[in-house]
Amino acid sequence: MISAAPLVRWTARTLSALVLLFWGFFLVAHLLGGSAAAARDLTIHDYAILGSLCVSLAGLAVAWRWELAGGAVALAAIAVCAALNWRVLVFPGTLIPIAALLFWLAAWLRQAAPKLAGASR
Repeated sequence: MISAAPLVRWTARTLSALVLLFWGFFLVAHLLGGSAAAARDLTIHDYAILGSLCVSLAGLAVAWRWELAGGAVALAAIAVCAALNWRVLVFPGTLIPIAALLFWLAAWLRQAAPKLAGASR
């Protein structure tokens, strides 16, 4: 029997890599670019959104090694971000929780595979 865990894991990794590259490009470009002055001063609310978004991206990166922990961090952080501004869940923001849930599914499938193999005998 072929396990679906590797397929789900690599789907999650591919999706998270694309998310990290996309958001990472904009974060690095903003930090290193010679952008004009902001239209308004940033508030604590803005910093909380940016911080939680960065933590969710870090969670996706951690999920490459520790799927459950990284997925949990990413989901918790994006939930905080969405509570502060629901519009972060509009595409491409929806890809962050999807990737985190795929990491959770891959971990569950990996843990369930020996139990399922034993039950089918």
